[in-house]
Amino acid sequence: MKKFFRKILLFLGALIIIILLFFITYFIRAKSATKKMMPVETMQITDDVYALKDGYVNMYLIKDGSQFIAVDAGNNKRDIKDELKKLNIDPENIRAVLLTHSDADHTGALSLFKDAKVYLPEDEEQLINGETGRFLFFGNKIDTKSYKLIDDEAIWIGGTKIVPIPTHGHTPGSTCYVIDDKYLFTGDALSLKENIIGLFPKFINKNARRAKKSMSKITGLNNVQFIFTGHHGYTNDYKTAVNQWKEQND
Repeated sequence: MKKFFRKILLFLGALIIIILLFFITYFIRAKSATKKMMPVETMQITDDVYALKDGYVNMYLIKDGSQFIAVDAGNNKRDIKDELKKLNIDPENIRAVLLTHSDADHTGALSLFKDAKVYLPEDEEQLINGETGRFLFFGNKIDTKSYKLIDDEAIWIGGTKIVPIPTHGHTPGSTCYVIDDKYLFTGDALSLKENIIGLFPKFINKNARRAKKSMSKITGLNNVQFIFTGHHGYTNDYKTAVNQWKEQND
């Protein structure tokens, strides 16, 4: 009996060590990857699009009359509050938040927007209800229990047209948004370097193969002019950004 328990303890000890090594390795690689990310500074980009920088991540605001629609919700509540002050925008004027996915660096300031309606891709819900793990068996959390699930059907918020485009791979429900036919908001579906799109490192994506396959959904869009990314700034030249990707991967 003692030998049996000794074997169990050895097995559990080895399992704990493996898990610790996994997270240490992941943390080191993630730290290295974030240093290479280049979000744009907090600023007004177009007449109706604003970027907020929160460390290594951007969230965006789209002006809709006297109110705003947010794409994602930043990494840190205090930092986002400070960045909003730079733009003279009151958090109470954010009427809706479109989440591209549920990772913490895109949802961290969600509770700041108390009056906003939160939209979550339906395939992303599995990460926050315990059905699926983000890393091993660890899932995600978002700081609200009230959200509306969306699929790929176009929706209107005020006078703003929003078309969700499921681009699964980074997470199970990762979703891009085309707004008013000309703005593409990608979250972490892609990277952007020297105005050319690419993929995130494989270890960051939950399903790297699926993430690559999803790129076809966002590289042939008509009328789109701008691409806004979660970690690599933006470009106002959609065609150039996607053409090289298509030449190399089609």
